Amino acid sequence: MTLPVSDTQSSIPGVPPQVVGAPVDLEILAAYDALQIEGEPDLVVELIDLYRLEAPRRVNKMRSALNQRDWLAAKRHAHGLRGCSAALGALSIVLICEMIEDLQSGEVQGSLAALLTCLEQELVRVMQSLDAERQRRRP
Repeated sequence: MTLPVSDTQSSIPGVPPQVVGAPVDLEILAAYDALQIEGEPDLVVELIDLYRLEAPRRVNKMRSALNQRDWLAAKRHAHGLRGCSAALGALSIVLICEMIEDLQSGEVQGSLAALLTCLEQELVRVMQSLDAERQRRRP
């Protein structure tokens, strides 16, 4: 997966600023417009609404797994969040989830805690971007 290029400073430790761009790739969302059925509710708005419920739930489950030292569960929830984030163009979330999934057993605890903090911060940016897109589609 190719991530957007950005000149802005990365908020993700260890990730070069060149790979973190806008919180959401709006071209990915726009691609869903071709699937929109006339007269039906806006598909993108429905996807955003589902993501707004699912993403925080998965992050909370990862945080809980960290507290319980259940590394496998944390990685499993990161994998699920990665998939739904990719579908909506939240590519920086995808990147962080991939980093979580790639953690080796000796580095999990400290690295997972730091990555979860970054994930929570990035999720705020993603939600703001998705909210703006939702508002644009539903005046």
